Amino acid sequence: MTLGEILRDMGVVGAGGGGFPTHVKVKNKYEVVIGNGAECEPLLYSDKYIMENESEEIVRGLELVMQSTGAKKGFIALKRKNLATDSRMKKSIAEKKNISLFFLNDYYPVGDEFLLVQEITGKVIPEGGIPPDIGCLVNNVETLRNISRAEKGIAVTRRTLTCGGEVKRPSIVVAQIGTPFREIIDLCKPTVEEFVVMVGGPMMGKVVSDLDTPVTKTTTGILVLSKDHPLILKKAMKIEYIIKQSKAACCQCSYCTELCPRYLLGHELYPHKIMRQISYGLDVPHEVIQNAFLCSECGLCEVFACPMELSPRIINQKIKENLISAGYQPEFSTGIEKLRETQKDRKIPSSRIKNRLRLDKYEEVIRSSSLGVVETNSSQVEILLKQHAGAPSDPVVKIGEWVNEGDLIAEIPPGKLGARLHASIKGKVIYLDEQRIIIQR
Repeated sequence: MTLGEILRDMGVVGAGGGGFPTHVKVKNKYEVVIGNGAECEPLLYSDKYIMENESEEIVRGLELVMQSTGAKKGFIALKRKNLATDSRMKKSIAEKKNISLFFLNDYYPVGDEFLLVQEITGKVIPEGGIPPDIGCLVNNVETLRNISRAEKGIAVTRRTLTCGGEVKRPSIVVAQIGTPFREIIDLCKPTVEEFVVMVGGPMMGKVVSDLDTPVTKTTTGILVLSKDHPLILKKAMKIEYIIKQSKAACCQCSYCTELCPRYLLGHELYPHKIMRQISYGLDVPHEVIQNAFLCSECGLCEVFACPMELSPRIINQKIKENLISAGYQPEFSTGIEKLRETQKDRKIPSSRIKNRLRLDKYEEVIRSSSLGVVETNSSQVEILLKQHAGAPSDPVVKIGEWVNEGDLIAEIPPGKLGARLHASIKGKVIYLDEQRIIIQR
């Protein structure tokens, strides 16, 4: 079997958050393969944990991808400050002539694949493009670990994630896919009675209201915060208020553009001009508005750049949503982008981001007590049929059927982009519909 066929069978998808089916990625040829261990979002540590404890599997996964794609060079990117991770990874690549470690400074958003590729190769991914456009393939380190396991016939049934914030025991959690957030939060012991949960990191994560929301293959973190935390209040603002606020307060300082990572890479993204149109109703060329599609939604503009605490990111996000719903297809230039001269001087330290988000105290708790490691043991899991890029998976089991952990329970629809799903516990299928399969131990 080819590597692509193995990864398809074992349900491997991008674990960094995108969930793109990995078996599709490895069918093509590349010059360089990069393992992304930067983990730039504050309060997320699961990639660091995997690199320190499963480094050999990461390296094996990278080797398999390089062999499959014909890549001559492989890199594992990690932050320079993580000395323990550095030591472990160096041992694992000691005899690998075509694999190197690439050390990154601790700035935000260094884990963004556009920045990562530019740092390592010196090349800039074109507007609206992806790493393969310049001969690169980027995989998260947990994805590489899962690729190594797939070679051994182990399907993706677990997710390594971080649970932190207002909890007594901030932890690395090895969770069965389909485990409800409620169970993980209980294991980590919340320290406030009324709290709000974010899935993902504090910059790009989403607030979830239902604690029975299940863990998926792309769940990177669960952040527990008090209801009155400034980050939660900001996330809760309605778009109508955000637009009204922008009209009242945008001073056209252009800081949002001057610090935008995409602009600094040479892309024609000018958030302040988009805000000008929103704020003043002035006519701007249509391509200025269209280029909201270039926004990575990293949130640097709203958290750090804007002195008025406005949200160009949300404005860009809504423009994209509206244009997509109208069936609009953007067209971008195919020229070679050139880094702005100020790019190297405008990298924002992660420590400044944590301070602006008022997350310092949670980091202090972790420093003083260190992260624990817990594993879930769910009595019931809810496995969503849509937890990856592409079409929802089709169930291949029936209500009342017994399954073992690792058994196939949902297949890729014929002719569609998608991923297989496997049972994460041994038990009985007690419910299924077009959105989920529920298995009881």
